[in-house]
Amino acid sequence: MSAKNLEERLANILGRDDAVVVSINGKWGVGKTYFWNEFKYKLTDQKTAYVSLFGKEKISDIRTDILLQVTSKGKHIAKNLKVIKLPYVDTSALITLLDNKDFKDVIVCFDDFERLSSSMKLEEVLGLISELKEQKNCKVVMILNEGELEGNNKETFAKYKEKLIDYEFDYNPKPSESLDILKSKLAAFTDYPLEDYLTRHKINNIRIIDRIINALNDFSFIQPYIKGTPEVTTEIVGSIIKIAAINAQTSSFSDFIEYVRKRSSSLLPSLGLEETDKLIEDKRFEGLLSLIGDDHNKLDFLQSDIASELIKYCQTSLVNEESFIRIVKPKIENKRLYSVYKDIEAKRSKDLYDMSYRIEEYVSDLWQILEKEGGGIIVAENTYLHPNFFLDYIQQLKELDGANKEKYHDFAVECLKEFIQNNLDWMKDAKSNAPKELLDFDTRLSDFYTKGIHQKIINSSGQIITLMQDIIESRTWDSRKLEILSQLQQKEIKRYMLDSAEYLKEVYLFLRFHGNFGDFKTYTENVISVLRELSQSKNKNHAHKALDMVDLLEKTIKSVSHDNISK
Repeated sequence: MSAKNLEERLANILGRDDAVVVSINGKWGVGKTYFWNEFKYKLTDQKTAYVSLFGKEKISDIRTDILLQVTSKGKHIAKNLKVIKLPYVDTSALITLLDNKDFKDVIVCFDDFERLSSSMKLEEVLGLISELKEQKNCKVVMILNEGELEGNNKETFAKYKEKLIDYEFDYNPKPSESLDILKSKLAAFTDYPLEDYLTRHKINNIRIIDRIINALNDFSFIQPYIKGTPEVTTEIVGSIIKIAAINAQTSSFSDFIEYVRKRSSSLLPSLGLEETDKLIEDKRFEGLLSLIGDDHNKLDFLQSDIASELIKYCQTSLVNEESFIRIVKPKIENKRLYSVYKDIEAKRSKDLYDMSYRIEEYVSDLWQILEKEGGGIIVAENTYLHPNFFLDYIQQLKELDGANKEKYHDFAVECLKEFIQNNLDWMKDAKSNAPKELLDFDTRLSDFYTKGIHQKIINSSGQIITLMQDIIESRTWDSRKLEILSQLQQKEIKRYMLDSAEYLKEVYLFLRFHGNFGDFKTYTENVISVLRELSQSKNKNHAHKALDMVDLLEKTIKSVSHDNISK
C-alpha cells in the first residue's frame, strides 16, 4: 500500500470513536516510523503516545512510558506525575487507575516488535495492547516487520493477531514517495532522473536511497566537467547510482564480483569448468546484478575504470577526485564520438527497416562518416566505438560493395595502425580477445604492433635494464630480446649512459658476461663505440670513467674470445 493510500485509510479509521488496533507491516528501511511521525502531526484533535520496544526490559517500563506521555497531555491529571516517587509503589500500575475518558482521543503507537528484548515476552506486550483496547477504549497502532519476527515471537504473533488486530496494512510506498522524504538532501545532479531508476528497480528503502544520495553529493565535483555532455553524464551518474545501490546491500564487493566472474564463465561452456567451479546461484547476488540493468556486460561494467574507482570509494568512504577526473576527462574529450556513433547507428537502423533506403545510399553514407573520422573513430573502451565495432562497419562495407573491397580493407589497416600506435598499453594488457581479433584482420597489423612494442621498450632505459638482467639471470634469450638490443641506436645508448647510472652499471656487467657472444655482437659494438666516444669527451668526468670502462671491457671480451679459440 502506498503512503498516500495508507494515510487516507488511517485518517478514516482513527477518526472514529471506537477502540481499534491497526498494524502497519513493512520491510525494514521503507520508512514506516517516518510515515507515522509525519502522519501524527495531522491528527489535530487527537493525542499520541509513541513506544519503541527496542531496549525495553520490562513491561512496567512500557506502562510507565505510556502513562507519562498520556498524562503529560491531560489537563485533569496531576501535572507533576512525571516526578512522583512513591515508596513501595509501582508508578506504572497507576495506568490502571486512569478512566476511559483519560484515553479519549489518544492513540498509542507501538514500534520495533522484531527488536523486542529476549527478557520480555511478546505475550505481555500483546496483553497490554488488548488491555488498552478492551478496558481503556484506546486506539492502538502497531508498527512492525512481521517477516523478521523469530522463534517463539513469530508463533505467538501468528496465534494472537487474528483476535487482537482489527486492520492489517502492508506498507509498501512508491519509490517516488520514499525519494520525496530525502529529496531535499540531494545537492548534486538534481536534473538526473533518479526517480526513474528507483521506480524501475522498485527501490523504496530509505536507507538505500540515502546511500545513493550521499554518493551523488560526494561526487558533485565532477558536475562542471560533464555539463553539456548528456551521454557522458548518463554514464557517470548512472554508474554512481548503480554502485551505491549495490554497496548499500552488500558487505563485500570482492565476493560479489567473484560471483559475477563465475557466473560469466558458466555462460561459456567451451571453458570446460571443473565441477567445483560450477556456479551455485545466489539469489541475493542475482538481485544485486539486476541493479546494473540489462544494457551492460555486467562483469565488464564492474571491472571498468569508472566502477572500480567507485567501488574503492564505497570501501573506504574516501573520494579520489584527481583520479576520478583523470578517468572521466577522456570520455568528455571524446564526447563528439558519441554523436558520431549515434549517427552511424541511425543509418544502420534505417538500412534495416526503411524499405526506401537503398543499399548504395547506406554504403555511401557509412563510408563518408568513416573516411572523415579515420582512426580517431576507434576508442579503446568496451563501449560505443570499440575496435570490434569499427571492424564490423568495414566488413559490412566490403560485403555490400565488393568492387571497392580492397579500398575499404586498406583504409581499415591504416586506421588500425593509428589506433595501435596510440593504444599500445591497451593492446598489451586488455583482458578481452579484442586485440587478437584486431591483429588477425591483416598480417601487416601484427608486424606493426610488434615493432611498436619494441620501439616502446627501446624508449625506456628501465625496460632495457630489466631485459639485460633477465638474460643474465636466466642465461637464456630469444630472438625478440636479441632484436630489441640490436635495434638500440648509439645515440639512445649514449643518452641512457648519461642519464642513468643504473643503466651504465648494468650494461657494463652485461657485456662482461655476454659481450663475447656472437648473438650480441651488434649491441656490444654499439656500446663499445659509445664508450670510446665518451672517453674522448672534453668533459673530464665522462672521459675518465668511459676510458677505464672501455679498456676493461675490451680486455675481458678479447680474453674470453682467445680462451674459446684455444679450447
